[in-house]
Amino acid sequence: MAYLRWRRFIELASLDRPRVGEFFMRHRDKPIVPAPVEKWDREYREGVYDRLARSDQRHHHRLLAAMIADRWPQPRVLEIGAGEGVLFEALRAHAPARYVGVDFSAPAVDKGLARLTAEREAGVVDLRLGDGRDFRTDETFDVVVFSECIEHLGEVEDLVAHYAPNLRPDGAVGLTMWLALKPLRLWHRLKTLGQVVDEAVVNTPWGGGWLVAVVRPLRAAATKAMLLVATLACVAPTDAFAAPSLDLPLSIDLARAAIDACAAKGLPASASVVDDTGNPLVVLRAPASPKPPIAAPRKAATAVKFDAPGSEMEPREKADPDFAARIAAEPDRLNPHGGSLPLHIDGKLVGGLAVADVSHEAADACARAALARFSDRVK
Repeated sequence: MAYLRWRRFIELASLDRPRVGEFFMRHRDKPIVPAPVEKWDREYREGVYDRLARSDQRHHHRLLAAMIADRWPQPRVLEIGAGEGVLFEALRAHAPARYVGVDFSAPAVDKGLARLTAEREAGVVDLRLGDGRDFRTDETFDVVVFSECIEHLGEVEDLVAHYAPNLRPDGAVGLTMWLALKPLRLWHRLKTLGQVVDEAVVNTPWGGGWLVAVVRPLRAAATKAMLLVATLACVAPTDAFAAPSLDLPLSIDLARAAIDACAAKGLPASASVVDDTGNPLVVLRAPASPKPPIAAPRKAATAVKFDAPGSEMEPREKADPDFAARIAAEPDRLNPHGGSLPLHIDGKLVGGLAVADVSHEAADACARAALARFSDRVK
């Protein structure tokens, strides 16, 4: 019992502290090997997984269903790794408009089809045989759920990209994951791909534990902007007394809002957000933008270095030889042209935002429009 409590403590500690998990992880270099489909088929036929329909095995399903329904009333859900479609029993209370479950075990799918005959005939439910790594459908959904299977489906970045066309503009990825150190590596990677909408851990009296989460992948509906760089140096424990700083979700939102503001004017642009040292956190480029996204990070870094907007620095470069010399000394890092803004939280400089590859006047307007959308959080 003491060992189980210690293990759970380590698992919980590693949720936001990857280094803790890596330190205590055994066989960290040994890959997770999925069981062959023949084993799943045999165990479904033998009724091994009938227990998954019990109430004490479905806490995580009920929590995830509530998370989804809270944001998407009468949701449309695609579940990968659905088994017999047990998640639908938790969704049922929330009147889903559509549920499609996918599993690579034929006996599991057959059992689910037999149990959910009425819902299938009503057009609400469909269970399909398929491989979650490459399953395709023309339908779109509010949430694509990966049920205790994401660690068996390859690179998480490729997986999210594969199902992105099936997500509605405000769609998200849902996740249930057995709480263990090695699978949590994928959770840390998934978090960097977008905004965590909900996250919780379910512990059961019999010792089981699940991570349950909803993540909205980075996307800009108006322009379908492509994510080029989104890096987070490390995940550290939260310190209530730490100095204010930009977090990755806000940085993504700012860059995306700037791209969207330009798109509304018919201008494909690039945008960047940097931290208080001038290092890029996010770089976005609209697909039709005419240039590689080089200027935006440099403009944002310049706004940080001089704590001034580009609209002020551009004329200063022409009128102030000393200032011009400082810019010329770092041509690969600094660009004082219009379209950049320093960012402040509680009066402290925390980073910079810049728009590029459109006229300097348009870039400045798009950057200011983006900042205005989040003026309650950053100035």
